[in-house]
Amino acid sequence: MSTPRWRTDWETLHNLPLKKLYVEHEWISQARMVNMKWADFMLMPLMPSLNNEFNLEGIKLVAHPKLVVLLDGSRHLVVSKKHPYGAMAFKALATGLAMLNERGVILKAYQQAGFIPDLNKYKVLNQLPETNTKK
Repeated sequence: MSTPRWRTDWETLHNLPLKKLYVEHEWISQARMVNMKWADFMLMPLMPSLNNEFNLEGIKLVAHPKLVVLLDGSRHLVVSKKHPYGAMAFKALATGLAMLNERGVILKAYQQAGFIPDLNKYKVLNQLPETNTKK
């Protein structure tokens, strides 16, 4: 269950061999549907610092302990070229990100946030396109 509004999630679920894919635009409504057993599962981020558990309006969401679905997406920062400080901000961001990347801080942050799971602990249910898995 997901929403076409979340393109990456929707396309990922469409590529899985699911019997039925429900459309529900609100995350809380998705949680309610799973909680009431109207749907089998929903996507949620791993949250290692919270034991991969999340409480939402009295509903306890728990990530599967051994299965993950990888999303074929990325995170971006947008800087306006028209803003008077846009060029300076872009240069500062590029410099800072390069320094963080060199020290391994970005990878560690993605891992701690659950965006990059420890694949020794999980079975991946989907295969990402080859072009995005070689980084």
